[in-house]
Amino acid sequence: MKLAGSQPENLASIQHGVQERIDAIARQLSRWDATSALSKLNASPSEDCQNLPPELFSALSYALALAADTGGAYDPTVAPLVDVWGFGTHGRRYAPPSPADIAAARARMGWQKVTLDSANQCVRRPAGTLLDLSSMTHGFAADQVAAYLRSVGLRRYLVDVGSEMRVSGDSPEGRPWRVAIERPPPESADDPGDAASDNNRTSEAATVRVVALRDVGIATSGNYRYYFDYNGRRYSHRIDPRTAEPIAHPLASVTVIAKEGLHADALATALSVLGPEEGFDYAERHDIAALFVVRTADGFEQRMTPRFAGFLN
Repeated sequence: MKLAGSQPENLASIQHGVQERIDAIARQLSRWDATSALSKLNASPSEDCQNLPPELFSALSYALALAADTGGAYDPTVAPLVDVWGFGTHGRRYAPPSPADIAAARARMGWQKVTLDSANQCVRRPAGTLLDLSSMTHGFAADQVAAYLRSVGLRRYLVDVGSEMRVSGDSPEGRPWRVAIERPPPESADDPGDAASDNNRTSEAATVRVVALRDVGIATSGNYRYYFDYNGRRYSHRIDPRTAEPIAHPLASVTVIAKEGLHADALATALSVLGPEEGFDYAERHDIAALFVVRTADGFEQRMTPRFAGFLN
């Protein structure tokens, strides 16, 4: 987190408040915390309408709207597939699951099975349907931190939660905040695709673009952070709910700039599943600021929407 014009004596108190907001989102949306509101919902055998805390209800509402708008390319019930492919709460795996296991996971999915009652702030879903909002949690947490900073009178800041950002006002230099977008690393069959190797790659990665930002959120979704190689094919952690398999198209990453970090985060995931053609068409039709980085035989190719191009200067 970077603050423009803050006083040093206030930083400890501000940091405490920031951490409280991040922890609050984890207590609601984390699927890795068995005590979170989302985990309790997933574990519940009840098919009655279950009350949700406001933040979780808000995030799920947007997730279901995006699922409907993308024809299920974005699906908050994808958790069983994420788990069976070895990228979820059941631990890693390094070979594809069996067709029977995939079919069993698919049977527990379906965003259309989840209904919200806005008047009572509750959700109804079949028992065994697992919700996963990981694709928007960091962006949503950045939004919540930004709201806290505004509540204590700060108007110029850059918030980074898990590489998803919210910025407000100008940087300390009196200009828009300049944010670099990482170039995806080259594919290598020798790369294990774990967190340690990814951290090493990130420090060495080149920049594809630098954007100038005020009062927006920015998020990047890539298929190169977690994966495994099996029989000459790379299986990414980015699962297409429509095919029940990791994406196979050449799109390496998508960066989205939006008013809210939650929207940028979720849209980046949706576009990365839709792919370089369908995703780009969707972004243009919906006037989304998006940068697509596509792998080709000659290296990386960049495609950006007109709205994204407006952030380059």
